[in-house]
Amino acid sequence: MFESCVEIRSHFSDYLDDRCTREVLRAIRFHLAYCEACGQELEQWQSLQADLRALARRRVPPDLALRLRVRMSQHLHRNPFTRLWVRLENIFKPLLIPATGGVLTAMICFCLFMGARVAPVTNIPDVPLQIVTPPRVRELAPMDFNTGDNPLVLVTQIDAGGRVKGYRVLSGQNSPELMQHLDRLIYFSVFQPATTFGKPTDGEVVLSLRRITVRG
Repeated sequence: MFESCVEIRSHFSDYLDDRCTREVLRAIRFHLAYCEACGQELEQWQSLQADLRALARRRVPPDLALRLRVRMSQHLHRNPFTRLWVRLENIFKPLLIPATGGVLTAMICFCLFMGARVAPVTNIPDVPLQIVTPPRVRELAPMDFNTGDNPLVLVTQIDAGGRVKGYRVLSGQNSPELMQHLDRLIYFSVFQPATTFGKPTDGEVVLSLRRITVRG
């Protein structure tokens, strides 16, 4: 990947800081395994890094830190529109804190008021909000059933009593042996009928079967 030792050594800093990509890291390790000069150079880098980490950290005086922050702020806000925005922010920020507190207080009072109004207990059964509900599978017949590699998709007609009226296969394997198992599985399963305004009615349900094993 690299053609010279100079190019390898230019990546020593990233190598020691663990910031190299996987390809660069692999190339450096391969080169170090065969180049003694680069290995000695890397040891010097590691020694220098250890000496720098051993140096005591000096704290910046507070007045110097303040001057640096002021200079940095002036440099960042040289744009007149940015300076105007900072001044407006400094003016309106003290006003936003009381306003936010007032809004939060109003929301808390509203929640407490609404929570105090508890709905009375009633014995009237709930009326379902859904106008039409599709039929659903309640229980599959206890038998082994394997559709092979491809799923078997079929549409099943369910009457108002939850009984199977018929079905048709949309996709999947269609062998005679599989259809015999499918007949027993469908006609011995239990379905919940569809409803219209809460009353049972005829409907259709789409089933997708794939390598399932149902046991009692």
